Amino acid sequence: MKQSNRLNMIFKIGLYSFAVLMLFKACNREKREVRAIPWMVQLDSALVVARESGKPMMIDFMATWCPPCRAMEDSTFHRKDVVGKAEAFVPVRIDVDQQPDVANAYGGNAQKYGGIGIPNMLFLTSEGERICQIVGYHSPEALIAVMDSVINIIPKTAN
Repeated sequence: MKQSNRLNMIFKIGLYSFAVLMLFKACNREKREVRAIPWMVQLDSALVVARESGKPMMIDFMATWCPPCRAMEDSTFHRKDVVGKAEAFVPVRIDVDQQPDVANAYGGNAQKYGGIGIPNMLFLTSEGERICQIVGYHSPEALIAVMDSVINIIPKTAN
């Protein structure tokens, strides 16, 4: 009887371990499949791409030390629907610590540097004309609403 109980327990532990392993593999596969926004980091190059493609630009002014910027990176910019919507734009990411001149020139700097704050998203036409600017954390749904508005405005500004 004891041998039977021992074998039964070994079987249950083995089955449980197998289930945990399969769950772990499924979670890792899901993480690998998450796409990210292909951010450009040089504004001049992005302007050329925007002009050639006719796509509007979406510029994210951020900093690595900024908690709301990190929150948007974690909860907004990796959402599948946001990544998909970003395909309609030339996405640019400007770290205000690494490119302060660009951040100042486009009104995207952090408050500690005299700007209006970060995260700060600026939307430009493919010709570099300002469409709109949003400041602060935006949920995926809120950012998609802004992106949709920008896409709907483009034909009007292009005329």
